[in-house]
Amino acid sequence: MMLRQFSLQRIFGFFFIDWICTMGALFMASYLRAEMGRLPEPLVSLMNALNIQTYGFWRDAVPGEILPLQVFLLVAVLWPFYLIVFSVYDGRRNPTPTSEILNVFLAIGVATLSLAGLLYFTYRETPRVLVLIFFFLDVILLVGGRMVWNLTRRVRNPPLRAQRRSVMIIGAGPVGQNVVQQLRKYALADIELVGFLDDDPAKQGISIEGMTVLGPLEFAADLPDKISIHDAIVALPLDAHDRMVEICKVLQRFNIHVHVIPDLFALSFPGATLDGFGGIPVIDLGKPGLQVWQRTLKRAFDTVAVTIGLLLLSPILLLIAILIKLDSKGPVFYRQIRIGELGRQFSMFKFRSMRVDADPAQHKAYVTRLIEENLTPEQVSGEKNGSLKMEDDPRITRVGKFIRKASLDELPQLINVLRGEMSLVGPRPPLLYEVALYQDWHKRRFEVPPGITGLWQVKGRNRVSFDEMVRMDLEYIEHQSLWLDIKLLMQTPAAVLSARGAG
Repeated sequence: MMLRQFSLQRIFGFFFIDWICTMGALFMASYLRAEMGRLPEPLVSLMNALNIQTYGFWRDAVPGEILPLQVFLLVAVLWPFYLIVFSVYDGRRNPTPTSEILNVFLAIGVATLSLAGLLYFTYRETPRVLVLIFFFLDVILLVGGRMVWNLTRRVRNPPLRAQRRSVMIIGAGPVGQNVVQQLRKYALADIELVGFLDDDPAKQGISIEGMTVLGPLEFAADLPDKISIHDAIVALPLDAHDRMVEICKVLQRFNIHVHVIPDLFALSFPGATLDGFGGIPVIDLGKPGLQVWQRTLKRAFDTVAVTIGLLLLSPILLLIAILIKLDSKGPVFYRQIRIGELGRQFSMFKFRSMRVDADPAQHKAYVTRLIEENLTPEQVSGEKNGSLKMEDDPRITRVGKFIRKASLDELPQLINVLRGEMSLVGPRPPLLYEVALYQDWHKRRFEVPPGITGLWQVKGRNRVSFDEMVRMDLEYIEHQSLWLDIKLLMQTPAAVLSARGAG
């Protein structure tokens, strides 16, 4: 496809350059750290006369003395590993130059933290300032290098109109329109969209997605004589199979490169790829949910982050527990059966925010109406900026109202994350009676582990309808990555503090 992908030459070229630049940055950092010890002799004499302790920091040193060869070997292995883990060389995972640069920065950051941790247990005498110098030099070389490369590629070699690859879209339906949107967002600058061909009489001559429908499909045989076309993307529905085969044969007679996107796979299976199986070409729909490496990386990140979080938040957790105990009778924690990944049931922990005798029937009736009628917040509350949450719920205690407003009642779910039943980021786990109301497409939320926060909590937070909430969850599932998880975690406090839709 013409969507952003990397050639083998580019992949191996950047991999080799990144490795060389990283090793060069480490050597340069070691050299700079060593040069810091070469103070002018008069200043050294003055420091000695004033009895200023230097603790060997300003001693004369050479790179080999500051950094042993084993550290260079460690970096030589760590950096390629993390650059590959963060999909730096996968064009499909880096649809824009910005996303590629962010992944490079994240890979360098995590690799540097890993290096610092390993040095702490092995070569503790390694100066900490050297690691910082190395980090900044590596970012400048790898991130800065890509920024310069992208800039010079556009400035020095702007594609002339005559050199652009002209692309025709066959089919102006939803799939064809989506193709145009994706190409404009992700495709390289040397692509020029010519227009649509579509048999629908109502579409002839009109503009769709800023492109004109030039005529019916039969015009494909005449257009190459009038317009230079290099590529054609066939985006016809599956019920037009015969027309699809016919139009492909016509286009290939004119030496036009044809790409076929069947609507079944383009719309229903976003992870579909062309593959080989037993020697025949097949369309691989992919395995639902997270791949093994994604799950491993996500689980490792969750475990480390939650362990640190529980240590830092322990005073707040203790204070909330005391307030709950003083405010009303009953246990501090509330356990509730929820539905997690692949439809498995588990007990989710929360700080108790309701009276112990609270009747769930009221909430069940409320949720049933929300899901079955797909009500918007405005329809529920009668206000423009309404919320899907139940307002003035009499079952909630005084402390419960506060901790719900600030989402502090969710903090015990960090225990669920440690137990592997939840993740820090993911779709919210529903109740049993909510799942009974789900349509089939709603159940795709169960393809990944449920989370404490997610795309809906950051962008929607009870300000959107139930169907729109599910669509946000599916958007997260289709684009899940460690970087996306980190971004959503960083945006969550602002969403909570703004109290949008909380309650």
